[in-house]
Amino acid sequence: MEASLSEEESLEAGRMKASESENIEIGVEKLQVKIKRVRVLQLLCSVSVLVVANAALSGSMEAPEWQRTLRDELVQLGKEAQELTGSFCPRIENPSALEFLRDFVLPNRPCIITGAMEEWPARRQWSNEYLTGRLGEKKVSVNVTPDGRGDAIVDDKFFVLPEERLMTFAQFLAELYREGNDDVLYLSHQNDNLRSQIGEALLNDVPPSIPFVDDALGHGPDAVNLWMGDSRSVTTLHKDHYENLYAVIRGEKIFTLYPPTSLPFLYPHPYGIRRYRKEGGAWRICELGEQEGEEVKSWISVNPNAPDYDRHPLFEFASKTQVRVRPGEMLYLPSMWFHQVEQSDDTVAVNYWYDMVYGDRYAYHKFIESMVRQAHIK
Repeated sequence: MEASLSEEESLEAGRMKASESENIEIGVEKLQVKIKRVRVLQLLCSVSVLVVANAALSGSMEAPEWQRTLRDELVQLGKEAQELTGSFCPRIENPSALEFLRDFVLPNRPCIITGAMEEWPARRQWSNEYLTGRLGEKKVSVNVTPDGRGDAIVDDKFFVLPEERLMTFAQFLAELYREGNDDVLYLSHQNDNLRSQIGEALLNDVPPSIPFVDDALGHGPDAVNLWMGDSRSVTTLHKDHYENLYAVIRGEKIFTLYPPTSLPFLYPHPYGIRRYRKEGGAWRICELGEQEGEEVKSWISVNPNAPDYDRHPLFEFASKTQVRVRPGEMLYLPSMWFHQVEQSDDTVAVNYWYDMVYGDRYAYHKFIESMVRQAHIK
């Protein structure tokens, strides 16, 4: 009787496995169709934009008319892209390189990865006491602001960089947790700081790269960064040209995401660059020094937490996804996705930046970016 039951169970398990494989194949086929439809939609939108641009150049459309037509085409693109890709960010368990590449990298789709950090010593060891013991006198670059918003638009006039202070890690922790300290400190220097500044002190606690991502993309990360701060620190809305794997060790990170197709509704604008400096106990916004690089920065004008729809009426068409990344979870943030990042108190994270492929998707995005900038769409 037991042998007969075991055979039945084996047959049932075989049928379930076959059904599961069939469902996976069907799901992949549907996803591939979606990807093709998005790319066709992008092409059709580009053609429509070119038709509108040609009409404007030829004089057959007056400025208000072709601006409205272009706006309508871009709004339609945003709506259809939202229908195709949705606003849901799935949680997946430790994917293979093939699954990750096929289901997320190629369709440029975010996901939260679980189960990939279980063996990281950092998960168990990175208390403040442990980190101080390993890094106490190590010099680290710390970003400091009066309000926690580094790399942010201030008074709708300037793109303002944080003040950078070089201090020991022990000094950073002391200042971060000092009661009554109004300065907001954030260890967030994006210069490959885990490898370039911190080095061997912590590199045995986290992997040098993410193996399934290395295999999927065919190369290792360009940079590995350590992030540590409190709930006052906010990274304002922007995009990066990297495939970003963001791993939370302690605390929680809240990401507000918008796909690349939402670009026309986020109002990128060029701003003069300034930097925060604290002098004599008071914060000032200062011009950059001669050696500090570019003078103008294009940045997102909209604050997604407090949008001004009178000034940014098209923001309502932006496709928002908000995700909470918990300890032991890793967010895959695809290249060119716009993101704002907030966090809980006492948050520690590590991220891996992998260079993106500069293919047709990048060219399409730059084209739309240029059209939006030159058309002054309202």
